[in-house]
Amino acid sequence: MRAFLWSAVFLLISGCLFAQDDWKGDGSSLLTKCSLAVRVFDGEKLSSADAIDGGICIGYLWGSHDTDFMVQMLEEHEKITLMKHACPPSNASTAQIVRVVVKYLRDNPERLHLPASVLVTDAIRSSFPCK
Repeated sequence: MRAFLWSAVFLLISGCLFAQDDWKGDGSSLLTKCSLAVRVFDGEKLSSADAIDGGICIGYLWGSHDTDFMVQMLEEHEKITLMKHACPPSNASTAQIVRVVVKYLRDNPERLHLPASVLVTDAIRSSFPCK
């Protein structure tokens, strides 16, 4: 019961944080958050709010990667091809992936209106194509 209560409190607080957030699900929002993550990786001390926003970027990128991996496993199991995939090396760091995405977003400002999910996939695919 205690674990349930703590989970409920966490979800409530998370909901409040996201309710005040500026996330629009596009490339501009992603660039803002991922630029903060790069600053953290570079050793800059940020406010708690900015550090959390940088963490949102990292979580978003990991979620995108996990989704791509899940689709790859489904394709392998079903013997079908649904999409072209990204294949980052196993030794690629989180900081490296974030930097790849930030560079792609900065190099393609005309695409920042597109959904973040599309841009993340394009950025990682272009830097780490499957062979």
